[in-house]
Amino acid sequence: MGSITTTGMMKKATAEAELSYQIYADYFGPTPFKRIAMTQQTATNYGQSWPELVYLPFSYLVDDTVRHQLFGFDPHGYFKVVGPHEVAHQWWGHTVGWNSYRDQWMSEGFSEFSASLLLQNAYGNVRFKDFWNDELQLLTERNREGFRAIDVGPVTLGYRLNNDKAGFDISRRLIYPKGGYILHMLRMMMYTNQAGDEAFKQAMHDFVKTYHNQPATTENFKALVEKHMTPQMDLDGNHRMDWFFNQYVYGTALPTYNFTFSTGAGTQGNTLKLKITQSGVDPNFKMLVPVYVELANGKVTRLGAAMLIGNSSVENEVPLGNNQVKRAMINYYNDVLAITEK
Repeated sequence: MGSITTTGMMKKATAEAELSYQIYADYFGPTPFKRIAMTQQTATNYGQSWPELVYLPFSYLVDDTVRHQLFGFDPHGYFKVVGPHEVAHQWWGHTVGWNSYRDQWMSEGFSEFSASLLLQNAYGNVRFKDFWNDELQLLTERNREGFRAIDVGPVTLGYRLNNDKAGFDISRRLIYPKGGYILHMLRMMMYTNQAGDEAFKQAMHDFVKTYHNQPATTENFKALVEKHMTPQMDLDGNHRMDWFFNQYVYGTALPTYNFTFSTGAGTQGNTLKLKITQSGVDPNFKMLVPVYVELANGKVTRLGAAMLIGNSSVENEVPLGNNQVKRAMINYYNDVLAITEK
């Protein structure tokens, strides 16, 4: 293979770190650490982060061709995000701590989510969506012991889920992707076409400011979310997020969605008829399922969200006026941790 050098890829790693800092400061608020040093370590399959210092696996700093020759495929996109993930620990773990192993999912999961922001802002929505598909695969593919990580237990059990029966890779396949998905789902629930991510940013700034240099618990985070939740998120009508945390943080729910649609012309203009079916859940499971449309000009926009409870379907007819719709989709940005049938 000739001489292997890691020097050339340092520019990419440095650029991603600088951009990550800007994006994370915008979404989460300032961190007390004003500089960061990055270096490589001999480990090939993990990075490490301390305040103002990040160790990257040397395998992150070689090009794709060399990496493939040395280590084979990168099935879950690990090398695309290990740098931004470790930088994010300057916020999650170093600025805001975690109280016990039951809360460690926030440190790893929030760092995983943060890396998705870097992908979306630097490389676009295709890489962003690929990332969440990789995370879903980690959660739902069976390991060599025959278990899916999402079924073994809730994220709050953390590393206690590793054992001889289920496998010792369960925690890695669970708390990183599912912790990230939990924050991603909250972001997408707070998103509006008019204000974008502003409500989510306000919530995360408040969380970082409130628990600056302190250990935070899962219940601390839940209370913070309830402080900033939008009216649409109040599915129980009690201004609490018990419904969401019981299903995804303290539970192992994974719904399946089927979606069909048709377009037509009505007396008031074009219309969209849609049907969404939710299955594989208990009777009390509830979720907001976002609906998107791709317009004739190729722009994808969020049309709204349908609330489903239990194993049920909703049907609706939406007026489109003069807008021409090429297609309609649900869960376009992996807004909900679920299996979406094509």
